[in-house]
Amino acid sequence: MVENYNGKINENKKINYAGIFKKIDDIPDLRIELENIFKTKSHKELIKYSLLLGQHILKITNTEPCDEIKESFNIIIKWQNGETGKGFAKFQGARNVADKLLKLARDETDPIKEKIYRIMAQITNTPHVKTHALWASDYAIKLINKMYPNNFDEAKKEREIQIELMKGV
Repeated sequence: MVENYNGKINENKKINYAGIFKKIDDIPDLRIELENIFKTKSHKELIKYSLLLGQHILKITNTEPCDEIKESFNIIIKWQNGETGKGFAKFQGARNVADKLLKLARDETDPIKEKIYRIMAQITNTPHVKTHALWASDYAIKLINKMYPNNFDEAKKEREIQIELMKGV
């Protein structure tokens, strides 16, 4: 179920959200636009996008990165620069850090911080599978939904920022 900016259910829009979302208050046309841009980007470009998205999320939530988030960004940058090894080892470091972030999310009682950790885990897994960049974007909309309940203007603003970030890489 996807609600549009008028609060009406829109069953006609095909949105490929991660299976983890039961409901997301989103702007379907902007999500589709983001996905179409996503399809034109290389894996390395989407990793750059993920890092930019992560920095954006920290800024809008006024969050000081914890050690796990710093480690996450560092390993992604190392992966991007080809400094993390070959084959399975190349991805395992990112996956290990993502697991730490998911544990933080499971243990977190503040729903905003919990979403931040989940976004960062998705970003961290982008070296493993590029689709995680798109899922991180969806989690960012869930974060906006939590920060600004029933405010489709904020969801629209966030999707527009994501679109610009992705176009820019």
